[in-house]
Amino acid sequence: MSIARIQPTVTAACVLSSTIKHHFNLTSLHLPTNHSAAFRRQRIKRNLTLSMSATSVPDPLEICVKASVTVPDKLGDCPFCQRVLLTLEEKNLPYDMKFVDLGNKPEWFLKLNAEGKVPVIKFEENWVSDSDVITQALEEKFPDPPLAIPPEKASV
Repeated sequence: MSIARIQPTVTAACVLSSTIKHHFNLTSLHLPTNHSAAFRRQRIKRNLTLSMSATSVPDPLEICVKASVTVPDKLGDCPFCQRVLLTLEEKNLPYDMKFVDLGNKPEWFLKLNAEGKVPVIKFEENWVSDSDVITQALEEKFPDPPLAIPPEKASV
């Protein structure tokens, strides 16, 4: 039995349809309404189960980032914060951003991170700092889509 899990998009459905047609040597494909079908080819019975469901969206991750010096409710010029935010965006992860004025660090922020550096993100009940550590943790916890450099492409 073959099981395929796909995101419910038009592109994915077309690719899956083409794959099924190729795999079973079919010219036309009509799936029943229950999305489960048995195909026959040369007296060989093959079962295909298709499960289409959107992945569950996790709760928004809390992240503290540098606030702009001129506009306190806007993102500041910190490339480390921007790197983590870009990673969250590329992985389509929801997040709740808290802006921190680094010139006048609030007491609640210093309780989370005694060093007073940004970005800081909350994983489960722990606050993690350092953009390298955060992006690595995001890659391990949410592997799709993969953003890490493949080992064969990496160089020293």
